[in-house]
Parts: sequence; structure tokens; C-alpha cells
Amino acid sequence: MKKILTILTIGFFLISCEKTNDNPEPLQTDFNKQILDGYFIKSIAFDNLGNTWVGTFKQGLIKYNSSETIIYNSDNSIITDTSVIYDIAIDSKNNVWVSCDGLIKYDGTSFIKYNTENTPIPEDFISSIAIDSKDNIWFSSSRFRQGGIVKYDNADWTVYTPDNSDLPVSFVQSIVIDGNDNVWLALNEIVNDSYLVKISNDNWTTYTSSDLGFTPYYFGNIEINSKNELCGAIDYSLSSMITNNGPQVFVYNENSSMQLQYDNESNIKFISIDNQDNIWCGTYGGYAVYNGQEWTVDNSSFKDVSVFAIEQSPDSKIWIGTGNGIYIND
Repeated sequence: MKKILTILTIGFFLISCEKTNDNPEPLQTDFNKQILDGYFIKSIAFDNLGNTWVGTFKQGLIKYNSSETIIYNSDNSIITDTSVIYDIAIDSKNNVWVSCDGLIKYDGTSFIKYNTENTPIPEDFISSIAIDSKDNIWFSSSRFRQGGIVKYDNADWTVYTPDNSDLPVSFVQSIVIDGNDNVWLALNEIVNDSYLVKISNDNWTTYTSSDLGFTPYYFGNIEINSKNELCGAIDYSLSSMITNNGPQVFVYNENSSMQLQYDNESNIKFISIDNQDNIWCGTYGGYAVYNGQEWTVDNSSFKDVSVFAIEQSPDSKIWIGTGNGIYIND
């Protein structure tokens, strides 16, 4: 059942940043088209050739368009039947970069896999990828107190860990590139011990709870909105408490943060930002959307399949990836 809730705000921006979306357009939340039913969807990305690339939970990489659907798995590629595809990124040449138990590149003809056996990357757990304007590939290669991040310029590998850089801890939960080509990292050590890091050329800046104005329980993913503000999910899934009193989502402009909460029970697994700066939150039962003024919550439509990915396509449709296919508000 969908419902609209009045926003509960824990903190506010300065007046100049009061609203994420000053004139919100009506949300289209009738997800009446289903594709790829039977597939457990973990990630979605779009290239500029009209293809949708879909990562699955141990069911391969899917290339989908209006004319064909191709499944790349152990029968026709190096993607194994045990691969979980956590993230997908497309570079300017339409190379497809896949994060799983290593980093995989697909150039439209052949696959190549980079891992600890053939590169200097420290860990074979790759959970997040971002590509800057120069087609440098930034990705996490980390676990709890192991590894860090890697920059790959298609020739050389640069590995950053707490031992050789200003990374405060090893585990990089999420990476995003802002409009100025700055690299942002969300890092977690343990609960209530999380950091944001901005890499601007060779300058590193670490942001702690003192800068944010609150103590993040545990970061989920981070995204950038059209105002070049950092938006992020706060994950409470490690908590033993039934309820929480902290924010579920935050928006940060390096001066102050806005902290958002629509209830004290739902756990936000991740967020996605559409072209109207609506913040889409994936939850176990469905989704919640903040349009800058109020929340729209649907916690029942996807209760049986759960939501694992939300992305907006080039034609502005919202694609919701679930444990049983993708739903589109077509």
C-alpha cells in the first residue's frame, strides 16, 4: 500500500539549501511492466547505445534491449555461476565494467577479468565502481581491515590503503564521482565508526561525525545530486534493535547536513537519485521516495521479492530490480 508521509527531519541545511527539489513533479509509481522475471537482480546500468546491463545474483550478466536479451554466464563468458554482480559502470567508450569476485571488463567482444592473481589489487571482493571524466576506473577492493581502493587508468594500477594513503580505514562501502571530478568514498570500520573521504586531485579530505553533525550508524551507498551535494543511505541492518532513532538518509554539502527519516523501523539498503533529485530508497518491503518536501512510501508491492536496485533509464523511467525481475513505471 502506497502512502504519503510528512517528512520527519532531524537536521536542516542552511536556508540556501533548504529543499532538495523546490518544485517536485508528480511521481509515477505505477510499476506495471515486468521484465526478466525469474532473475535475481543486483545491479542495473545503461549505456548510450540503448542497452541495459543487469547484474544478477549467481545468474550471470544480462544485456537487454528492445530487440534481444543475452545472458552471459559460464556457458559463453568468464562470468562464473557463483558470481554475484554487485555493481556495473559504463565508460565513455561503452566498455562495461563489472564488480564481483574481481573486476571484469567487457568491450563488446571479449571479457577480461582482473584479480589478485594478475594485478596488484589487494582483495577480490569488488563492491563498488565509479568512472571519472578521464575514464579512470575507481573501485573498492576491500574487506574489514583489509585492502582499500584502486584507481586503474587502463594502463597502471594505483592502490590506496591505510598504510600508504590518508584512508582512515580499509573497508570502502561505496564510491561516487561528483560534478567536479572529485572522488567520494563512504567507509565503515564498525558501527558508529564511519567516514567520508573526498579525493580532489592529490588532496584528501576526511569528514567525520563532527563535520556531518551526526554519528552515522553504518553507511550504505552514496550518490551525487544535481546540486553536487552528497546523498547517502544509513544502514541499520547490523543493529539488534527493532527501532532506531537516527536518520535513514542524509544530504551533505560540506558545510552542513540534512538528515531525513520517514519512520523508525524500515532499513534503507541503498539510495538512487533521479533527474528531478528525488531520492529513491530501496527497502526490504519496497521503496520510499523523498521529493524535497514529502515522502511517498510503498512497503508492500515488492514485499515478496524485495528490492535490490533502483535506477533511472535515459528515457526517465524508473527501473526497480527485485529478487524476481525488474519492474518499470512504463
